[in-house]
Amino acid sequence: MPQQRPEAGDRPGQGFHCRALLTVLLAVASPLAARSAPATTSTATAPAVAAVMAQEARAMASAVIGNLGEGYSFQIDDRRHLVYVSALDKRTSRYVMSVLGAYCDMERQMLFAGGQLWNPVILLPTLTDFRRLSPDPKVLGFYRYSTHTLMSISLSNVLIHEFTHALHHQDQAAAGQHHAIWLAEGLATLFQQSRVKAGTLEIRTDSSLSTVRKAIQEGKALPLTELLAMDQAAFMKRAEICYLQAQSVLLFLYRQGKLRDFYLTYKETFAQDPTGRMALEKTLGRKLTDIEAAWRKWVASQDIRRSGSSAKAHLGIRMQADENGVMVTGLLAGSMAQTAGKLKVGDVITSIAGHDTPSAAELTLVVASLLPGETIDIAILRQGRPMIIQQLLGAARP
Repeated sequence: MPQQRPEAGDRPGQGFHCRALLTVLLAVASPLAARSAPATTSTATAPAVAAVMAQEARAMASAVIGNLGEGYSFQIDDRRHLVYVSALDKRTSRYVMSVLGAYCDMERQMLFAGGQLWNPVILLPTLTDFRRLSPDPKVLGFYRYSTHTLMSISLSNVLIHEFTHALHHQDQAAAGQHHAIWLAEGLATLFQQSRVKAGTLEIRTDSSLSTVRKAIQEGKALPLTELLAMDQAAFMKRAEICYLQAQSVLLFLYRQGKLRDFYLTYKETFAQDPTGRMALEKTLGRKLTDIEAAWRKWVASQDIRRSGSSAKAHLGIRMQADENGVMVTGLLAGSMAQTAGKLKVGDVITSIAGHDTPSAAELTLVVASLLPGETIDIAILRQGRPMIIQQLLGAARP
């Protein structure tokens, strides 16, 4: 979701309609701000500070649950200083903690090693509570800077996107910096397309690159000088292309093995140039005009088609549009969905294999990109509660 960034006001009450919960989060978050000064931070959290943070984490979790009511539980990841408050079942909760824990380790190792200044809260509520607390009825998740709180009904791409904002926020605070909107949203959009595999973070090329390619071909892509200099208001006015173009620039750096070098150089040169132009030119050793020409040529050369078997995967459901995703209205006879019995009529599918499915058309495209015989994670809402199921895919009939 577009971030409620500090320079945009981050006004108390703007994002939450439940003022009691907002008051609790602000009350606990405010004392932690004293730890955000660069002089007090270090890459490793000192044992004494870690003990205090652990106490604060439990106090915060208890206070939040006290305002949300029955049906919620909390878990604390003391090593990573993450607070989970959720309405998830135990199995799904363990799954989410495992996934976010792996992303936390990989993203901090790759980029965000600046320090752990507070306990980010990951709040995974019921659909009813999310709609009551969300700043925008159309979104599936958001991160709130003022309270260090991530709230999401999505358990896939949106969750990873907002979690990246939470980690990046700490790294910025540790450096006493506030990074450009294109970089913040570009990194979040980049990492949401990644997967943790064999102890590494694998950032994938996805179909969004074809949108950037088309924008370049039609003359609708922004000059990099304009993209880098944008403030939040200008960025959001052209959000459809800005998010994807920012992501593609960072993917361009990643494919050259230069993403980490760029990010570290950006932090080093931030006081001189917060737009990132100087950092790009220093990292790649070229003028921005030459970098833009190389980036455009690289985008045009990318082949995003999936190679391998021509067989198409098949899920085997009847479906209809739902405001939160795609609702299952029936299971096709003899399909894998019917055989497994894990999907139920009335379930709302929000993502498949980590890809958000806001429409039946998107769901069909995602399934078609997979292979028969794959076992995939499907994120659903069942009676308003998020959960994850594993489903074996069948083969579509010729």
